[in-house]
Amino acid sequence: MMEANNTINNKRIAKNTLILYLRMFITVGVSLYTSRVVLANLGISDYGLYNVIGGFVSMFYMITASLTQAVSRFITFELGKNDMKKLEDTFSTSVFILFILSLVVVLLAETIGLWFVNYKLNIDADRMVAANWVYQFTVLAFVLEMLSIPYSALIVSHEKMGMFAFVTIMKVILMLGVALLLSVSPLDTLIFYGILTFAVSLGVQGMYYVYCRCNFRESSVHIHFDKDLFNKMFGFAGWNFLSTVASMLSSQGVNMMLNIFFGTPVNAARGIAGQINGTAGAFSRNFTMALSPQITKSYASGDKRYSKTLVCQGAKYSFLLLLMVALPVMLETDYVLSLWLKEVPPYASAFVQLQLAYALVDVLVYTNLILNNATGKIKAYQLLISITQLAIIPISYIVLKLGGNPVLTIAMTNLMYVLIVIPRINLNRQFIGITFGYFFKTVIVKLFIVCFLTTTFCLLIQARLEVSFGRLILIIFVSTFCIAVLTYSIVLSVSERKVIMGIVKSRILKNKM
Repeated sequence: MMEANNTINNKRIAKNTLILYLRMFITVGVSLYTSRVVLANLGISDYGLYNVIGGFVSMFYMITASLTQAVSRFITFELGKNDMKKLEDTFSTSVFILFILSLVVVLLAETIGLWFVNYKLNIDADRMVAANWVYQFTVLAFVLEMLSIPYSALIVSHEKMGMFAFVTIMKVILMLGVALLLSVSPLDTLIFYGILTFAVSLGVQGMYYVYCRCNFRESSVHIHFDKDLFNKMFGFAGWNFLSTVASMLSSQGVNMMLNIFFGTPVNAARGIAGQINGTAGAFSRNFTMALSPQITKSYASGDKRYSKTLVCQGAKYSFLLLLMVALPVMLETDYVLSLWLKEVPPYASAFVQLQLAYALVDVLVYTNLILNNATGKIKAYQLLISITQLAIIPISYIVLKLGGNPVLTIAMTNLMYVLIVIPRINLNRQFIGITFGYFFKTVIVKLFIVCFLTTTFCLLIQARLEVSFGRLILIIFVSTFCIAVLTYSIVLSVSERKVIMGIVKSRILKNKM
């Protein structure tokens, strides 16, 4: 019975992954065009002003990011335990927590935040009124998003990725409509943009609310305060918040040091590497997002064997998905950058390659983080990550002070993350019995063989052809083909191959009929 349920769950993961990939392609394409239209209609000055204010308000997102993970984990955990009463209490408690925090955010925004916008930000006097209107609508939109966290978390926890994708796609389409309407604005264009953006946020959060109320019984809020649950949620969010802050300090600290030692061109190179890394990483994040609820539910239900299987499978497939995108870019970095940018900043090529290498290491152990979150015992794991991130700052400073070039700072960051791969895996040994030795034999060895053979084939092609668009396309084709073939023959287990062959045969027979 359990095996049959696991097969159904695997099919659900595959279906949800496809849905999330479709969502990603649509949202990225529409968002890129929307940015272009907004810039054209607002103008460079107002567009910059909106982003400055939005960037200031976005500092509060560090809080919501931690709380989103906490709420999602506790709701998914109770779903896995199939305890409806506890699930209802968890949902109501999370709504109560976020309502209180939203009041705190409004208080801070309307006092310290308002003072900072009016007296510290560099805003032209004739745009101050518009800036204040935009600030108020941005804060309101942020509060709405905070209050809707339990509802969006409920949808993801129930694995209703179709609805989640639909709402996300609707949001980017509505934002495109907003961008187009700016050309016929009856008000100050920037104020009109702030009003319409808030209206879109209201509509999106309304969709989450209505869907949950119509489909999930536990979304009915009742007056409930569970002190023990409250403490656990805040403890969980607190440790996540620590690693979020450490990550921000590490990233910005290294950025500032690079600026001090080498100037803004190197900062531009790092920014470009970050953009490519973020875009490539989206390919694997969609899969881990679809996988995450199943890891949490299986652990909550006591099925540790299935949890262990999902952690290893998730590591393999998310790594391979990222590798398909990252490897051609890493091999053809100079040419890709020359196609994308008119002027390529110094060190950009090396930064891109090292950032993608870091992303591959990180995604390899990301499912271990999901499992650790599922256990709720995240203190040791988050401390390990936070200390590592903070240690990068003094190490980078010493490297630069001794005359090292900026590439060494990224290389040292990668080395630090490689060094903590073993403890990140072994910390979960007490929960599902997974060890680095088992993970190395089951996951890492197979992935290394795929990487080595695919890279070798691609390098042989590079050595025989001149740099060109044709060579880039050939590298993409060969690397994708090699990864697919080697994954089937080396990475997949016998049972997984049988499942794939069964699907292929059923499709062929269906088409013949």
